[in-house]
Amino acid sequence: MVFKRYLESACYKKRSIETRLSEAQYFFEYATEHHGIDDLREVSEGVVRDYIRYLHDTVSPRTHKPYAPSTISEKTAAVRLLFTSLYVEELLLKNPAQDVTYTPVKEGSRREVMREEEIARFLDSIDIGEPLGPRDRAMYELMYSSGLRCGEVARLTIGDIDFEKRLLFIRKSKFDKDRIVPVSLPAASFLNAFLGARKAKDEYVFRGARGGRITANAVGHRFRDLLARFGMRRKNLSAHSVRHSTATHLLEHGANVRYVQELLGHESIETTVRYTHMLYDSLKRVYKSFHPRENEYFKEVDAAYLKDTGELLARVKKARLHSRKYRKVVYKEGEEE
Repeated sequence: MVFKRYLESACYKKRSIETRLSEAQYFFEYATEHHGIDDLREVSEGVVRDYIRYLHDTVSPRTHKPYAPSTISEKTAAVRLLFTSLYVEELLLKNPAQDVTYTPVKEGSRREVMREEEIARFLDSIDIGEPLGPRDRAMYELMYSSGLRCGEVARLTIGDIDFEKRLLFIRKSKFDKDRIVPVSLPAASFLNAFLGARKAKDEYVFRGARGGRITANAVGHRFRDLLARFGMRRKNLSAHSVRHSTATHLLEHGANVRYVQELLGHESIETTVRYTHMLYDSLKRVYKSFHPRENEYFKEVDAAYLKDTGELLARVKKARLHSRKYRKVVYKEGEEE
């Protein structure tokens, strides 16, 4: 099958390939049932756009709930890949999905980034005197230092570390790609202290509570637990936010986008460029703090602000009404107003 070969050549993993093949089949069934199409060469851009609208109005047969924006995004991406593969193989004269994009709009769904002072506070709050403290400090210092995914830090072995050059060899990550990334001096120091005399090259660096290799899920759960303990937990903040923070902070300090792309192991530079939108938040904070017509107490009007203001106005009106009634009572009793 053309689509399967295309995904394999792009180094998608077996499970990802199976998922995308299933999504492609789902689209084909839709096109057949709703548009009478039995040949993908008959699909137009309008059919692809209609499919996205159809997904918005459809209930998932598995959850019996409307499809989440992230699910619609994944299904749309699979269709785009399908037609890209057919176009590359010259089975289509035109790619009908080329100009079709879907950007999920969901309030509060964006993965949050930690500010530099927040990252510093989080790392400095880890008590290395506790049993898991040395591991946690080394693990999250390393994630922030090198922009690692949870799965990458979980699979890291001692043999993947070059302490002399302060480099890590990341094996078989997303898209089955390898890459080499630098390690900051603080991360290397905490890592050295944590490993101590352990030298076995094939031994996993980080272990779970039971002594075996730590899992990616455990890295995420532990991060949230520590956030809660330090009073730093908030919506959309996860262990993956550490990786987002690495990219954002590098770009804020002038790093080249291409460098950040290589560090994070992004397949496309477009993925890395998305981090630049986070720079505007930092730019706005700096502007409001230092521009002579702004000040550090500036706060944008949002729903919470409007609510607080409304409650304040209601109290003021109530106080005024009470004052008027009081003055009327006094006046009727013959005293001066």
